[in-house]
Amino acid sequence: MFTMNFIVWMFPVIFMIHDFEEIIMAEVWGCRYRKEISEVWPNRQPFGLNNMHFYKTPGISIAVEVEFLLFSLISLFSVIFQSYFLWYSGFLGITLHLVFVHMLLCIRFRNYVPGVITSIIFILPNVWILYLAQTIIRYDMRTILLSCLLGIILIIILIPMLHKAMGLWSKWLQKYSKTQTKE
Repeated sequence: MFTMNFIVWMFPVIFMIHDFEEIIMAEVWGCRYRKEISEVWPNRQPFGLNNMHFYKTPGISIAVEVEFLLFSLISLFSVIFQSYFLWYSGFLGITLHLVFVHMLLCIRFRNYVPGVITSIIFILPNVWILYLAQTIIRYDMRTILLSCLLGIILIIILIPMLHKAMGLWSKWLQKYSKTQTKE
């Protein structure tokens, strides 16, 4: 039942369920805890707040769409070419992101942080999926470590880029909402 073709598609599914929590909660969380967020993170705020200065759900949704398309393409090409290194790296990167971003942010903030509930829910299933994938594709320790390194690099590059883009998209959408067409 658990073939790699099935397992691979868990990546975009789990990602979207996790990011629905962020899409739904990020803007209201940013408004509710604005003062506390500034106190805990005076210089570099989570979720790209430094770039946006406010959360807007449509801007966050665009960033999530970009990530979803990327992860879906990685999954699709992994299935088509039966090559799973990039998929393994991305899924491992997202799994590490659940632990080292959302859970640690929550501990530091000492309160709810968007994404932490689905991070807690998905951490064990993600580890199990990585284990199942490993039993099927049988990567050696060197390959696993390389995929871990690539996954970390992908997350380190992708997340800050998207957070900055969310600010730009939010500003553009704000400007667009105030533009009137001439009739």
